[in-house]
Amino acid sequence: MDQISEVVIVGAGPAGIAAGIYLKRAELHPFILEKNKPGGLLRYAHFVENYPGFPKGITGEKLAKHFVKQLHMVGVSITKSFVEHINVSGNKFLIETDHGQVTSAAVILATGTIPQKLSIRGADSMEDIRLFYELKSLPPGKSSVKKRIIVIGGGDIAFDYTLTLLSQGYNVTIICRSQPKCLQLLHSRVINHGVKINTFCSPEEIMENRKGILLKCRRNDGIKEFSADLILVACGRIPNTEFLAPLLNKCLKENLIVPETSIPGLYLVGDVARKQYRQVGIAVGDGIRAAMLAERYIKQSMVTP
Repeated sequence: MDQISEVVIVGAGPAGIAAGIYLKRAELHPFILEKNKPGGLLRYAHFVENYPGFPKGITGEKLAKHFVKQLHMVGVSITKSFVEHINVSGNKFLIETDHGQVTSAAVILATGTIPQKLSIRGADSMEDIRLFYELKSLPPGKSSVKKRIIVIGGGDIAFDYTLTLLSQGYNVTIICRSQPKCLQLLHSRVINHGVKINTFCSPEEIMENRKGILLKCRRNDGIKEFSADLILVACGRIPNTEFLAPLLNKCLKENLIVPETSIPGLYLVGDVARKQYRQVGIAVGDGIRAAMLAERYIKQSMVTP
């Protein structure tokens, strides 16, 4: 796939798609790389009610499909590929993928976040078997029996995942280390579904038993046990930048004025940059602004890879 491009966009979530649409209309030729289905975490949002244009709300999956459809309609395709490494050499970015190298004058990083892992006994041996960190990774249901699942986490993502799981027929129990920190709206909806929320429970160990798995938590100086078939962990997310060369990673840790970085031609957009401010509207705005900056950077400096 060795290729030369004016602008490479890494990630096809809302930020990357918005950037791609703008750049194509600016008569540039964005090259979008995405290892998974386009749409990012938006695909798994239970219901989006704060994105303008949809007064009755819309599921995350449907909104993501609208984004992808519009991207394709303006003539931009998405290349399914895994980015292994990005470095800079002079005024060129070198993007190593599992299908070859792409050279570009500018890079827009829209790589989102990855989940924080659970550091308790038994978690590693259960990962991707009975314990999961992404909603999309859960095994498909093969039985009419309602599966019991524990969601560990007290933020918006944990409660949004819970609503999705309920709609899929799961029996959900929520475990929080403290009081829930999600939107009150999400909290109320989960409560209205009769979900038990166990607060001030600190997970300590996971083990298998006859009926599935057993989660041991410390609560009020004692141990409380929870049985389930599966566990979904939603205990925070961190920026997905592990593939960047040390110099690039270092610049991202400086005080940034998003989406610009201290590296000319490198832009950071969406969830990868916004920490707790992860909203689809923010991501779209980031993508468009980065695209405008990239357009100006390329045209003013006449940079060619």
